[in-house]
Amino acid sequence: MRLVLLCVVCLGWTSDAAAAEPVSGRVAQAELFDTSGIGLQLVRGLSDKDRATIKALIPLIEQQTGTKAKFYGALAYAPDEGLVSEALQGAFNFHTVDAADTAAIAACGAAKRATSGACQIAARILPPEYQRRSLSLSLDATRGFFDRYTPAAGAKVFAISRSTGAWAMAPSPGGALGACTQDAKGADDCAIIVRN
Repeated sequence: MRLVLLCVVCLGWTSDAAAAEPVSGRVAQAELFDTSGIGLQLVRGLSDKDRATIKALIPLIEQQTGTKAKFYGALAYAPDEGLVSEALQGAFNFHTVDAADTAAIAACGAAKRATSGACQIAARILPPEYQRRSLSLSLDATRGFFDRYTPAAGAKVFAISRSTGAWAMAPSPGGALGACTQDAKGADDCAIIVRN
């Protein structure tokens, strides 16, 4: 998997646009990113040493967890504790930048010392050449869309949980929502985003 270092941009993006109505598979194909690589976006304000540390940590995190860093992902840390601490936490394979940020900040908040200040995002895992689009899916869901949904014939529905990264496809809305909800482990935010 290739790793592309994206230009550094500041935090403070607006929230991801959520499609009010499901889109067609053709529209989704045009919106989704290629899955052949990932990009690493480092936030402003990190020292050169911290930037080098983050670049070195990604392979170590992958090795320790046994999973690849997948978009959309984020690394959060407690600045009071530095990057190399228990507070450094990652969240990977979410459907949006905002969902990954939220999960990483929550994990960092649970892992940091009570006396440390608020957690902050240090880096994001994004598709190469990322720019906000009206529809985004995690790396695994994007692969599932292209490998399974696109070639499937007949009626088909694709559902996702934005808060957990869960996804499912089925011939019917009820089937897709039921499978997504089961995979989402209790989250009740599964919604149909693509329908043919």
